[in-house]
Amino acid sequence: MSELGLIFKASEGKRCDSYRLGGAIVDYDAITSKWRMWYYCRDRGFDGPPTLGTGYIAHAISDDGVSWTRVEGKEALGSVLAPNPDKSAFDSVHVGLTDITRGAGEWLMWYFGGDTRPQKTEAPFLGDAVVGLGMRPGLARSKDGVEWERVPGPRISGALFDYPDEDMYAAWPNVIFDGRRYIMQYTSPTLDLSYFHTHTAVSDDGLNWTRSDDLFWADGGRPYDEGGIVTRQILLNPIPDGRRFLMVYTATDKYHGRSVAAAESDDGLAWYHLYDEPIFNVGETDAWDAYGVAANRLVAVGDKLYFYYYGFQSLGADDAMRGIGLATCQVGDLRRLQRYDTR
Repeated sequence: MSELGLIFKASEGKRCDSYRLGGAIVDYDAITSKWRMWYYCRDRGFDGPPTLGTGYIAHAISDDGVSWTRVEGKEALGSVLAPNPDKSAFDSVHVGLTDITRGAGEWLMWYFGGDTRPQKTEAPFLGDAVVGLGMRPGLARSKDGVEWERVPGPRISGALFDYPDEDMYAAWPNVIFDGRRYIMQYTSPTLDLSYFHTHTAVSDDGLNWTRSDDLFWADGGRPYDEGGIVTRQILLNPIPDGRRFLMVYTATDKYHGRSVAAAESDDGLAWYHLYDEPIFNVGETDAWDAYGVAANRLVAVGDKLYFYYYGFQSLGADDAMRGIGLATCQVGDLRRLQRYDTR
């Protein structure tokens, strides 16, 4: 089996990440030349929705963005954020994340979680209801990136907001601050998983959110994303002469095939496809990431781009390879991304 691109996989021993991990959120500090990575994970005994890799949130550090050292957190099994011990909380069963941003002297973690209430579904392979699948977004803050404090949202459960009955959940949030307000995009699939909606909400303080329009394609859709978007990252565009914001996202076609694509926007609301094709596709037939790739984090360092992604060999097989991959290219055409060769 080819492991080209794979840089971080499940640990050994009794740790929070000894079975599955993904969702790498990576930050590079140009002053200290240090790298940080947060990711969601679970051990084999974790009891959560079986179709997801969520569970705990863990942390690792690096000097080069390639070789990583795990940081022992103070939460369960070495995690830095574990499910909420308050059984009435929205994140009491499992947690995951898709964004961490810098605030005023602190880190802000935009995460999501599920509770003990069964979420109805109309997807045959999921069954009629799944405990923990009804996920909602939350917020936590930290001074050092290791010890995190939850910031209770306005919902009784502590979530930032809820979702309507026609959606399966509201999860995988990403947040940008445009200088005036926070803009959040998050994923809300239909009950039968036939389409992954990208909803948008806006906030003045990061806690009280107002639903806005859905993701708007100003140049129309493309075949590779007509099934919607699963995960995304929005960042200030590092590509010269581009629009203000860049979005790198996990696209699904009408057959649920996954690829990674890119778009740009002037205001974070109306988006234009950067290319008429994806920028990154699944690996070869015998590769560790042959079944799926998902966008997690694009990091610009000097004139080089580092793309961290979640890859998996099978969606359902229990012992199939899963992990965090890396692809790189020079700043410019994102279609030139190449998997990192660790040999």
